[in-house]
Amino acid sequence: MKVICAGAPKTGTKSLARALRHLGYDNVYDFEEAIEFAFDDWCDILHDKTQDFNNLMKTYENVEAVVDLPHSYFFDEFLKHSPDAKVILMTREEDAWFKSYQTMIQMSTERYWYMGYFEPISSSLKRFLRFEESLFEITVGSHTPKKVLWKKWFQRHNSYVRSTVPKAQLLEFNVKQGWEPLCKFLGKPLPDIPFPRENVALAVGKQSIIDRTMQETWIMKKCAREIQMFFLFIAAIVAFIAWYFVF
Repeated sequence: MKVICAGAPKTGTKSLARALRHLGYDNVYDFEEAIEFAFDDWCDILHDKTQDFNNLMKTYENVEAVVDLPHSYFFDEFLKHSPDAKVILMTREEDAWFKSYQTMIQMSTERYWYMGYFEPISSSLKRFLRFEESLFEITVGSHTPKKVLWKKWFQRHNSYVRSTVPKAQLLEFNVKQGWEPLCKFLGKPLPDIPFPRENVALAVGKQSIIDRTMQETWIMKKCAREIQMFFLFIAAIVAFIAWYFVF
């Protein structure tokens, strides 16, 4: 592990992930990669099935950088495993951070309000929702935005990062600063392209982490198949009953 991004969600995590990939880092694991390649390992930790991070670290042995949850919350465990890694704490004005996070939650609820109704018929959806709920529990507490409590967590998380990481290994970085401080810290040449701007407010489709997670991750594709099979089964039962009474 070469780079550990310890910034909270909605501090430019998606933009930074893309920037790191452009700078040549291989296997940058973001929130989506945590689901795609390490879901079971994370579930074991989040649901207290293990307190041992060794299996997780084996999954990440060829990963060069991590970004966003669950990685940022467990940045200290990654640092224990890779003590020479450089750590980036992405920062943002607190009120703007809360508003952005709140907006994302509201958009997710509005777009996918119906998903909870399918939980009883899809074991994969149940697993995913439990995983997501656990991430909220260990950070801001719940899906319900509470400005004072969420900002307190944001402050404490950032303070813990600052107190844990050796100063020589830590960069406090706002994505508005662009390439220069990031490249200087990482020892990389300055790219001749604008700094990435990903997952902006009100983004949809492939530009939205919400839509990509809900539509393109393996577990949500499996969820869609389970729901489809359930309704096909119901349709078959209804057709059989109709045939039985008609003929």
